[in-house]
Amino acid sequence: MAARKMKIDPSMPNPFLGSIVPDAWRGASADVPEIHADVFSKCLDAVRIVRNEQRSASVLIHGEQGSGKTHLLARLHEHLTDTKKKYPDVEDDWQIFVYLRMRTASGRIWRKIRSELVTDLMRPMPDGLTQLDHVLAKHLAKRFDGSADLALWWNHFRQSRLEELVDHWYDLAAQISLRDDFAHVIEWFIRQQHRRHVRAYLGGGLVNEDGFRALFGNVDPSHYAPDNEDDAFEAVKSLCHIAGSEIPIVFCFDQIEAIEVEDSTRRPVWYLARAIADLTDETTVAVISCVLANFADNEVRDQDRPRMITAGQTALQKLDSSQMRQIIRSRVAALSATAKAAGDDPRWPFGDNETLFAQRLTPRELLHLAAIRFDELAGKKPIPPSPTGPEDQLAEVFDQRIEQAIRTQTPEATNELIAATLPGLLPIVEPGWTTEYPNGPHNVQNDIEMVLVGPAGEARVGVALCNQPNMTSLAAQLRRLIQNREAFGLHKLVLIRDGRLPISPGAQTTRDRLDQLTKEEGVLLRPTREIMAVLDAVRSLIADATCGDLTLDGQVVGATTVRQWLSDNLDTVVREWIDEFRTPLRPGWIDDDATPDDNDVDAVLECLASTPVALVDAIADSTGIDRERVKELAGLAGDRIGVIHGDAAVVFRVDDPVASDNEKDSTQQSDTH
Repeated sequence: MAARKMKIDPSMPNPFLGSIVPDAWRGASADVPEIHADVFSKCLDAVRIVRNEQRSASVLIHGEQGSGKTHLLARLHEHLTDTKKKYPDVEDDWQIFVYLRMRTASGRIWRKIRSELVTDLMRPMPDGLTQLDHVLAKHLAKRFDGSADLALWWNHFRQSRLEELVDHWYDLAAQISLRDDFAHVIEWFIRQQHRRHVRAYLGGGLVNEDGFRALFGNVDPSHYAPDNEDDAFEAVKSLCHIAGSEIPIVFCFDQIEAIEVEDSTRRPVWYLARAIADLTDETTVAVISCVLANFADNEVRDQDRPRMITAGQTALQKLDSSQMRQIIRSRVAALSATAKAAGDDPRWPFGDNETLFAQRLTPRELLHLAAIRFDELAGKKPIPPSPTGPEDQLAEVFDQRIEQAIRTQTPEATNELIAATLPGLLPIVEPGWTTEYPNGPHNVQNDIEMVLVGPAGEARVGVALCNQPNMTSLAAQLRRLIQNREAFGLHKLVLIRDGRLPISPGAQTTRDRLDQLTKEEGVLLRPTREIMAVLDAVRSLIADATCGDLTLDGQVVGATTVRQWLSDNLDTVVREWIDEFRTPLRPGWIDDDATPDDNDVDAVLECLASTPVALVDAIADSTGIDRERVKELAGLAGDRIGVIHGDAAVVFRVDDPVASDNEKDSTQQSDTH
């Protein structure tokens, strides 16, 4: 049927809206396996090489904006994790899928890899087990000559033969020379205890004193310094060695261009290529890297490039007319209303003479044009473009991302978020600021994350991330800062501690050192959840724009446009927070008006750490704070403390960054399918 005669019910939903796959774990609503099948096959070949030849294999994929790079990785995830076909048996081949959207700073790549690796290892599969459960169960089952359904076998042995499992685990750990702390922590994972602390420790996250006592007994937690690249690299190697070549870990790197670089002469892929070279040299894994089509070979070191392409280098081609027809058909079939309207007509809603298929397009271009054409056939008038350009739509997208971040962002991500966002955000507020990353013997433990340098070098502002959950480690960092601060040549020192992480009122040494550091040349910032949500939204917006994944009305919005919009539209609260880095120093530890509030909030939060809900009277008795003042604090720190008024008023912890050691992830408790 010719397109000019086609009529569509205007109430029918448009099946071609939404063309961007958010990430590989969530995937797309429709897929056409024949499209980019050759590239997909190369990815599977890399996995087979790891398993069969016991060596690392890497594929480098080029693709234009909207060519389907993330969509391809989503298809790979669907295939490798087998989520829709069946539950794995003990003897089946299995692999671990890890998706990394590289929104990070170039100096934190290994910490990003470590965090995302552990996050994905802890993801539950349809059988109720995590990917880490699958790794451990498959390895340990061989020592018992196990067979049958993997989940049933694993749950049965953890219930009836747990001590044997643990003994065999330590045999395996010794066989692969696993570091002692990881062997011990994973024992707790096998026992299904302290899983929140296990996850945090393996991923380099926040582990407080209670967590350390749960995992290691009476061990001094000050030795725990996960927030550095060397420790992260060693952790990644250890976790990869547990899986080995029999259970390949497949690392899929996406949005590489979003890496925040410290040297303007180098492109983001330069830093990732170095990491991939080290990863494939030291472990046996599969690596899939997706880069924009304008990638040039000279953007990486000569010795690193071969490590990125051991299993091939390929490109995602634009679609021909047959492939475009397949995508249209898959989208139509994905919605019941359009599938019913199409019936047996494979051409619906676009006839044989449709000009839409006259040129080769990327999937994103095709879906945008198809959505417009569908509305035309439905008699809908196109919405005229905004006379102000993308500004109004950017505001809506930005607000949506802030709301999403408020719901999901946690203190565990604060260091990463500050490090990846602040160097790019400060020049948006005041152009001319640059960032240095100090090294040398005075900063071996990364006590100063970065030094912000003002225009013409007029100011040097050190930024120290102080988000350790235990006071012992925090006090140790502050002591080193006091000893070494002159070596950094700073005009100002900014200490950042997430406002959701209390500073124990009883930690007098920590407070004394904070006071000493901030009395003359420093300031302590306690960002709220709302501030961190804005930073999260800024980072994601710039990252998507940099990688060509931000589209409004089908038009790609570039990073320059986003930065200009942010410069014009950042609200007063955020600007005031940014001003703390670029304005002359205020005397004192913190504003006089804010000090009592922060101290009282910390005292209440410390009480709520062990009892998340408590009577106001009980909190008042424990802290010595007047009961009306306790209720008032819920208004002053509503992002951390809530209150329920009544005859017996109670307060509760709004956010629980470091959960009780008795908590377990509910998704990991299933004993059956």
